[in-house]
Amino acid sequence: MAGDRNGCGGCALVVLAVFGGLPLTMVLAAPAIAARIASSGAPALAPYLAEWRWAMIASPLLALVLVRLVLARDGRLRGRSVRPGKRWLGLLGRAGVLLAVVNVAVFAQLTRAGRTDHVIADGLPLFVFAALAGIAVLVAIARWDRRPDRVTVEQIRVATAEADRALRRVRAENERVRRQGERVQARLANLRTRPAGRVDVAFPALRTFHRESYQCADTAHVAYQSAQASLRTMSYVVRRSRYTAPNWLPGGRRARAELRAAAAQLARSHGELRVQVDQGLTMVRTLNANTSELKHEIRDSCGEPGRQWFEALEARIAEARASRAG
Repeated sequence: MAGDRNGCGGCALVVLAVFGGLPLTMVLAAPAIAARIASSGAPALAPYLAEWRWAMIASPLLALVLVRLVLARDGRLRGRSVRPGKRWLGLLGRAGVLLAVVNVAVFAQLTRAGRTDHVIADGLPLFVFAALAGIAVLVAIARWDRRPDRVTVEQIRVATAEADRALRRVRAENERVRRQGERVQARLANLRTRPAGRVDVAFPALRTFHRESYQCADTAHVAYQSAQASLRTMSYVVRRSRYTAPNWLPGGRRARAELRAAAAQLARSHGELRVQVDQGLTMVRTLNANTSELKHEIRDSCGEPGRQWFEALEARIAEARASRAG
């Protein structure tokens, strides 16, 4: 039964693709059909010429939409660094290629058939072949768009220098978070081992310490987010270096060796930075959890001032969450 269900599902997808894709292919192929009607000179086909000429208006717009759909947001044509003029020229050029392939395929088949009684004698094979050709063009456009640009040795070295600077910042931030985490754990241990019924008189110091711990985690998290943005940029450069063929570089063997060495150094720095950022985020989560426990210990250990402070703090937290949600 499972096999039957899967088979029926596959048939349904085929039927949907055929009956959904063929009308689009017909619109794309409207120039070829209109050209075939005009070139045949057959009186039986002349009444259909006006209809296909109207369809020709929609074919370039449809080609633009289809090309736009297969392009990645961060690809070579839609990336933020691409100028609008270049982006539109690229879209128009690729739409033109799609139209050319589909229309050449349709016109060649219609001319070979040589029918003069009806422009489309057997439409299914005709448009299925044209649709497959169009799909192949769209797949090629999408793959090219996702292929990173070539990268130079100087660009790799700049990215490596940025990775090293980010790595130093993250290591310093990790050390600061680690020290603060140890201090919070020590305070928690001290509060938990206090004699029963004893009220800690150092409430102002504990309150200040809690604020410092929270701020430490907050600023560290911002730093890690910045490092993650740098990691994404470096990942793109690493991918570009892998796609860059060394044999296109001038300078022969020495240039190829420099490219490989620079790319390897960037990959190492990128990997080490990612490890440090992941460790830092883990420490921040632990610090936040311990800081939350410290908040409750202050409430339970500092009498009425501690309870009032805790309630006011919880109210501010709830208000901040509500404002972010709104």
